[in-house]
Amino acid sequence: MKSDAYRIAYQEADAELNDILSKFEQLRTRQAQIGKVVDALKALAFENPPADNRQPEWSVR
Repeated sequence: MKSDAYRIAYQEADAELNDILSKFEQLRTRQAQIGKVVDALKALAFENPPADNRQPEWSVR
């Protein structure tokens, strides 16, 4: 009887861990995608800097 409880608890914990790992991988993929967008926007935003070499007020500091 106890072994069934342990087996069930193990299976539930394993399923939860697999769910966490799946979500973690999704977040890593999303982070990489956002990083690419940020890099592209930086390149676009600073392609033609202002004549006085100041960064625009809206830039990230």
